[in-house]
Amino acid sequence: MQRRRYRAEFKNEAVKMLLIGGLSVKEVSSQLGVDEGRLYAWKAKHLDNLEAASPEGVESPKALAAENAQLRKELAKQRRMNEILKKAVGYFSNPE
Repeated sequence: MQRRRYRAEFKNEAVKMLLIGGLSVKEVSSQLGVDEGRLYAWKAKHLDNLEAASPEGVESPKALAAENAQLRKELAKQRRMNEILKKAVGYFSNPE
């Protein structure tokens, strides 16, 4: 079986979907038809390249990506909690 090759533009767009678009690796994998492991490798290589090109004194792109991922998780948790609270308010405000 012949190994598939991807253009640099395709790889960059896939990584942008992960980092900027906020999509999960599983979502991007299913949308683009690319193996999840390959996407993780592209993401790591992209972050390594950014880190090597970033000037001294600037926060690491890897650290920023990790912080961004953590903040997205916290936001998702808060949204779930808000939905639960909205349902609870609706339930307890109905006099029956």
